Amino acid sequence: CELWGYFLTNDDTGERTLIYTWYVCSRSGQPDQVPPGDGGGGETESCGTGYIQDEYGNCVLDDQIIVELTGKAKCVYDKLMNSNSGFKNAILKFDGEFPVSHLKLTINNALASNVYGETQPPVDFVTEIQFNENSFASLSDLGIATVFAHEIIHAEIFRKMLSAAQRGTLNSNTPEEQVILVNSLKNNFPGLYDYYERRWKPTWNHEMMANHYRSTIADVIQQFDNNRLPRSTYEAVAWVGLGKLDKNLTTIAWDNLPPDVKTSIDTLIRNNFYNGPKNCN
Repeated sequence: CELWGYFLTNDDTGERTLIYTWYVCSRSGQPDQVPPGDGGGGETESCGTGYIQDEYGNCVLDDQIIVELTGKAKCVYDKLMNSNSGFKNAILKFDGEFPVSHLKLTINNALASNVYGETQPPVDFVTEIQFNENSFASLSDLGIATVFAHEIIHAEIFRKMLSAAQRGTLNSNTPEEQVILVNSLKNNFPGLYDYYERRWKPTWNHEMMANHYRSTIADVIQQFDNNRLPRSTYEAVAWVGLGKLDKNLTTIAWDNLPPDVKTSIDTLIRNNFYNGPKNCN
């Protein structure tokens, strides 16, 4: 058996608090535990793929961010990681000594042609973001960076929800599990709880992002673009995916904008999200 612990991380201070511990015996999919060294100087036993030995010699999940990107997607991702501390810090929340969730970045060209990226609900503590590289051909580098920033925020929302759910998936098998999730969100992430439960609607996550994360997206893409354009342009481009969600489907935040402001935003998106420098191939 292996002793496990559940930690909550304060997003403001980074401080981790041990909530409770438990033992896991013969977990499905995990290699047999490697016993601590016996002092005999023998050859070190190895763990299976995806696992490493902890300080006690047990096989535990290897904290990792799985990057399976190619082409334009990989190029823009590398530039974001090398030039943008805000994006990198968001990514690294999925790594570390006690991660709540792992992150996997993949290519899925089977996504609909008008879908640039899609964040899958977490499974076994892994949140996967799929990117449609075929659709990236019509975007500028700034546009692709905007897609990355947008999807990373979706993944961060899932990460916080996993922390509240205290399990590797958000699917509640019993009413009791759902109550735990909702109450934990209310106590630990009241802003998220407000949109997820109190003001719930099918587009709740985009409603929250439109009201509270557009500036974050604008910060990321402005740093990525080396302040090439006015701040107002980055703020306009950040509306992609947060205003018009689908045909005849928009967010409340977008609906509340004056018509002339919407027109200006649409023009800036057309001129910069789709058009503009394309240095990544």
